[in-house]
Amino acid sequence: MAYPRLFDPFRIGNLTLKNRIAMAPMETHLGEPDGGVNEAIIAYYRERARGGAGLIITEFTCVDAETGFSSNVPQLRLDNDRFKAGHARLVAAIHAAGAKAVIQISHAGRQTKESVIGRQPVSSSAIPLNSIYMNAVPRPLEDEEIHHIIGRYANTARLAMLAGYDGVMLHGAHGYLIQQFLSPLMNHRDDEWGGDFERRLRFPTEVIKAVKAQIGNKPLMYRMSVVDGVEGGITIEDSEKIAPRLCEAGVDAVDISWGFLESAHLILEPMSVEEGDRLPYARRIREATGKPVITAGVMRWPDKCEQAVINGDTDIVSLGRALLADPMWPIKAQRGLVDDIRPCTSCNWCIRELAQSRSVACAENPRCGKETEAELERFANGLKAAVIGAGPGGMAAALLLDQVGFAVTLYEKRQRLGGNLITSAVPPGKDKLFWYHKFLLNRVERSTITVRAGTQATREVIEEDQPDVLILANGSRLAPLDLASWGNLPTAPAYEVLMGETDVPPSTPERPIVIYGGGETGTETAEYLAQDGHHVLLVTRSDAKFLARNAEVLYRGALLQRLHGNAAIRILDNTTLHAVDGEHVTLSGDGALTDQPAAALLLAHGLVPDSELPDALTGLDIPMIRIGDAAQVARIGEAVRDAYRAVQDLRRLILQPEPIAC
Repeated sequence: MAYPRLFDPFRIGNLTLKNRIAMAPMETHLGEPDGGVNEAIIAYYRERARGGAGLIITEFTCVDAETGFSSNVPQLRLDNDRFKAGHARLVAAIHAAGAKAVIQISHAGRQTKESVIGRQPVSSSAIPLNSIYMNAVPRPLEDEEIHHIIGRYANTARLAMLAGYDGVMLHGAHGYLIQQFLSPLMNHRDDEWGGDFERRLRFPTEVIKAVKAQIGNKPLMYRMSVVDGVEGGITIEDSEKIAPRLCEAGVDAVDISWGFLESAHLILEPMSVEEGDRLPYARRIREATGKPVITAGVMRWPDKCEQAVINGDTDIVSLGRALLADPMWPIKAQRGLVDDIRPCTSCNWCIRELAQSRSVACAENPRCGKETEAELERFANGLKAAVIGAGPGGMAAALLLDQVGFAVTLYEKRQRLGGNLITSAVPPGKDKLFWYHKFLLNRVERSTITVRAGTQATREVIEEDQPDVLILANGSRLAPLDLASWGNLPTAPAYEVLMGETDVPPSTPERPIVIYGGGETGTETAEYLAQDGHHVLLVTRSDAKFLARNAEVLYRGALLQRLHGNAAIRILDNTTLHAVDGEHVTLSGDGALTDQPAAALLLAHGLVPDSELPDALTGLDIPMIRIGDAAQVARIGEAVRDAYRAVQDLRRLILQPEPIAC
């Protein structure tokens, strides 16, 4: 067995876990609109339990829908008897798949909306919430209301025991109600529920005691933001004093986390954060309490997890986004099949989907959140498929077609497979995307796919190949650009620089590399060139506040901060490109034309689907499906999802061409 310490059994109180891997609690939006459990959410958790995790911690479950339902609906709830049966079915499914089940219970406090709960949000104090995700102005809770909510926590714990859960976790992190009482940033009371350290501790300790009284000898866990991440908030030194008090009140294990909504970048770390960033903090809480600690964050590879346990940094590794990408992570790790793990790259596409009120999804795992769908089986033996374009969507499509029995040929005009996955991975802080690139390359190499790299797919090539189906993943091209003139200045698409296909000449502050376009490609190319010693002028048609507007929100915040702080990058907004000459570009802004000396011009003004090949294939009697940028310029997640949907559609077409018989 690989990683023996990670797969040692472990006890929290009287609960024995088969290994030291937990699934972190993450919202899914898979439940019923009223907060009930349904088959979609049962299938989602069952798949992660089947994957080998010893402990499944289910997502934040509301203890009082009248005041504590989160705005991130649908959210699970267990605040009255009618929801108990659904949770019992969920627990039974997790147990049958071989894991233990712990429920995380929560009250939103100020982290909700009046439109959701039908009344003004409540909190410890009337401290407004202003975050990138939500805004609210709460009212402070009265004493009797506080006692009522404590009773609601206890009631949910009672119902959880009746549903068969093996333990309870209190959500005392990420800015929910318990943290709103604990943090000096959110608790400005001057009564028995706040005003100093001791009184701020009262609400969490009273909740702990009330819940512990209901669950008896079952373990009580507490998710704790050990730092608020904002000046004046809780520090790790504070938490070293708080955590022992929580354990004295009845907590059996502490789940280490960071931040609240105003410091969301700590909760949902962007791609640039290194693995194991929370481990030093976990170790300090472990030493301060003498209790087991659970640690989540950016823990992506078994080697790192095993070493963290060996070093005494943590007792249990909690995998969150990693189990969205690959539910079978634990089994693969235990068997030493590390190269088979589909890696989470912290791209936060999952968070983007949830923020847009869609259900949980993963950029790399198109089955995530769709576990009720039938698994792909072989249905295309003897049929041929051609996939044109070997970006992330094209490689995913080729692998899925190979999985279901097609004889697949994958065409790529470049010698290197990867396409936009490479251009996305090259910019500073995004190298984790190369993990996914390597994963796909390994899978393609071990498949029966015929790869024709360095081959331009044409109508003649396709007619000669005679495939039964054709997947167009040929990507995008630069949008048309109408200029007054084009000179001999070195000019190329910005993405070719990131691909390593174009070299740029030396630049100076007076004669910089001009990048036209302030989207994600333009801004990332600017940072990439500046890191390489170049001087860059980034020209954008929009206001500077809209730079990289479509980037993932947490990554975008960090990117803009770096751009504005980089002396080698100058940003010129509300400006258009008018003309190109041999040694300069002419820019139009504020009603005037300006000549700007330039060493080279890189174009990043926008992309459109490349229609040249589809137009050339018109009239071919072959089912053709466009995916990824060939259909609509989007992101890696959309391209992979398109590939999955294309194969599902082909399965229905081939196996059941007519859906009904009447």
